[in-house]
Amino acid sequence: MLFDWLAKKLGPPPDHPKFWSQYLSGFDGTLGKRTPIEEVCFVVFDTETTGLDPRKDRILSIGAVKVLNWQIDVSQRLDCYVQQSYKPIGETIAVHGILPGVNLNREMDEVEAVQHFVAYCHNSILVGHHVAFDIAMINQALKSMIGQKLVNKRLDTAALASRVLEKKDYEQPGTYGLDTLCKIYDIPMSDRHTAAGDAFITAVLLLKLLARLKKRGVTTLGGLLRGPGI
Repeated sequence: MLFDWLAKKLGPPPDHPKFWSQYLSGFDGTLGKRTPIEEVCFVVFDTETTGLDPRKDRILSIGAVKVLNWQIDVSQRLDCYVQQSYKPIGETIAVHGILPGVNLNREMDEVEAVQHFVAYCHNSILVGHHVAFDIAMINQALKSMIGQKLVNKRLDTAALASRVLEKKDYEQPGTYGLDTLCKIYDIPMSDRHTAAGDAFITAVLLLKLLARLKKRGVTTLGGLLRGPGI
């Protein structure tokens, strides 16, 4: 069983938090290579942060939606603002617009926000645009909390778009940026540069890319994850 292997490799020790034990228990082998894509739960998420260095920067907000059976489930969306005390930097504020203390009535501490996210994502496939950064931010928080990291499989919509569009060597930097892809696929960019807004936009992009891959015969999780750059 996959869970037995994870338990042996990652713990948890007897004093591990309940939320982490519950998270690991979800990896019981129910998702396999032959699982049809429509039966896979994708958690599409985004983080807004104080900067671009996971080693020293912190999470300001986490937004996520679930995609299952070719539909985006906005009724169970996740939208967390994290309490932070930091000195705003002009260029980052210009992107996400989050100032310390502005969302006090909606904020929670980082531990609570990350616990919410872990419970939300469970054993889903994690999806994001340049998702490695967002996962690194969550993992850095988990490391400081419990010394662990996420074990979900991941899918990068930038790499997926490159696969769909059959990337050429001469393409310019930014070809697979989220703004550019939204223009290519006619996706409205409302609430851009908010975690929840970018998560929804990326979820729409994911569905458009999956639909094109389906026409090429990619219908299972194994076929999806076997692609170049995934």
